[in-house]
Amino acid sequence: MKIYKLAQLILMSVLGSNVYADLRIDNDFGNKKVIEVSPGRYRIDSFFDKLEDAVLREIAASNEGVAPNNGLGGRDSAHLIWNGVDYYAWAANYLSSAQDRRNEEDVRLKIDRPVIPGGGICAIFLHDKQLKPVASVKIALPENNYGTWCNGTYALGSAGKSIDGLLLTISYYLTGEKPAQRAADIGKGWRHMTVLLRLQKEATGKIRLVQDDRCLGNPNRYEDILSARRALAKCSK
Repeated sequence: MKIYKLAQLILMSVLGSNVYADLRIDNDFGNKKVIEVSPGRYRIDSFFDKLEDAVLREIAASNEGVAPNNGLGGRDSAHLIWNGVDYYAWAANYLSSAQDRRNEEDVRLKIDRPVIPGGGICAIFLHDKQLKPVASVKIALPENNYGTWCNGTYALGSAGKSIDGLLLTISYYLTGEKPAQRAADIGKGWRHMTVLLRLQKEATGKIRLVQDDRCLGNPNRYEDILSARRALAKCSK
């Protein structure tokens, strides 16, 4: 099990007060257990699967997204210990409710029209030890006047030594452009970016996830955690 301990740093809360954070990140968790429910009958109990179910329920309960019926495509998750408290982070991409309604209408009317901007959502969900929702944030993609479609989350990890927060690598493409005409061309127009997300605690005790683009920029072309971590290290100096 690899646990990366980040140094104690000052986080600025939304109210401007200082919060001292000790953050540790563990990407190796959720091992499955085989449980005998009756003689000769077994079931697999996995905290990892329970966390996925909790995220799916949270997406389905919102008015902004549609949880996929076949589960979440990526399994970018991490166990966080922040100021001695356990949290579980999960990154996912899914379809917006607006795009889902648009798709149904297009099928019903048999029409073909451009994809609506922002139909694809990438987000991070934070749950507590009992898998109750704590905080979430949708990744902001202002490129092309927000005419973007986020279609994948690839890696979730620590921001590195002496830097608080999480790094998430995503893929997206610009809407309004001509779609791929051949299967071999799918993915050629995709862009990859890594964003920094910080944990913040308000005076009320509420936990927030905040996207911080000040160092890495938005858009950026950091295609993996390591390259983004190096860029953040330069900023910190």
